[in-house]
Amino acid sequence: MSKTKRTVQYFAGICATFAFTFTGATISWSSPVIPKIKSGEANLLLTDVMLLFTTMPGLIYLGRFLSGISNGITAVVTMVYLTEIADKEIRGALGMLVQVMINLGALSMYGIGPFVSYTAINSIVLAIPVINLLLCLWLPESPYYHLKDERFADAKKVFMILKGCKDVKWAEEQLGIIRIHVRESMENKSTVMELFSNMKYRKAVYIVTGLKILQYMTGCLAIQSYLENIFAQSSSVPGAYVSIVYGILQLVAGVGATFLAGYFGRRILMGVSSAGVAFSMTIVGLYFFLQDTINISAKSLETISSMPLVGVLLFNVLYAVGLGTIPYIMQAELFPINVKTVASSSATMMACILNFVVTKCYQGVKDMFGHYIVFWSFALIAYLGIVFIYYFVPETKSKTLEEIQDFMDGKKNLEVEMLNERNDSEILEKNS
Repeated sequence: MSKTKRTVQYFAGICATFAFTFTGATISWSSPVIPKIKSGEANLLLTDVMLLFTTMPGLIYLGRFLSGISNGITAVVTMVYLTEIADKEIRGALGMLVQVMINLGALSMYGIGPFVSYTAINSIVLAIPVINLLLCLWLPESPYYHLKDERFADAKKVFMILKGCKDVKWAEEQLGIIRIHVRESMENKSTVMELFSNMKYRKAVYIVTGLKILQYMTGCLAIQSYLENIFAQSSSVPGAYVSIVYGILQLVAGVGATFLAGYFGRRILMGVSSAGVAFSMTIVGLYFFLQDTINISAKSLETISSMPLVGVLLFNVLYAVGLGTIPYIMQAELFPINVKTVASSSATMMACILNFVVTKCYQGVKDMFGHYIVFWSFALIAYLGIVFIYYFVPETKSKTLEEIQDFMDGKKNLEVEMLNERNDSEILEKNS
């Protein structure tokens, strides 16, 4: 029977993940802003507030660079925090809140951005981290953070707050199991060299690398950044309105994925997500192939004009179900505490590089080879991802972080061993 009340965990998860609203807003910022720049609407006077009023490209680049650093820090710290404070039964659901918050931030850009001024858009983005700061003032520290420095009393205090329990003996037993793993992990170094040179972490490095490629090389950021432009070339429906529908569906899909995470394993959700992304990108690519390469008649093209909309919206839903969030969760689950921050930071740096490559190359590949090549490239990676997930990605649902580490190291579960030893001792005491 569970001895925990998870109210604090849920509230802490919501407040911590709100930071990703800023991530979603900055990722989708270009969708409503690019048309304003092209139309000359964003030609405003420069003030001391960086992006708020600036029209100078250099300052825009600097502002985007700084927001990228902020998003990178958020991705590392928040996911490590969530995986360390959450019970194993709700760790996946809390992790899925990341996608909900990203989608909420994106919707704020899609739903409000096209209808307000350039200054108002940037003011909305600026307000989000301020709200996040206020929400996070009360957050309890992770017990793992205290155990890492052997502060057992502090760890017990926050552990009992997070678990909502008053059973001191049970809390000490649970923390005892965690402390053994933390001590064992902290015997090793906490450096980048340790992460990449020690064979102990090699399996986790390969898995997370594959998941990050799958997460970012299947087109999510390119679609979000160029959403209005994509539909301007393929649909009579105004891009701004399509963006709003996209944003609403994205938010609903993220909320739905949060509930699904409580019923289905990581592997199933990512497998379905990868297959759905592959299929939807194939549909979008097929439309542009027929339009640009086959050059079918305008009448025929009109009959299939909904294909890009259907494909992108389908991508939106299925990406949120798995690929959008689970790689974030697993990068914080698969590594022990001594290299967890370094590993998550390295994974986030890799994600930033992939983001840059995909977003930067999107327009160039489109211009050189055609729109269909872009989307079929995304589809190919997603198809390969199905195979990768099936053969290489472990299931971590309903496992504690300690059970996951034992599995990755090929060890018998420590908690089971301790319970067996306790039962053996009780039997010996009764027989003596």
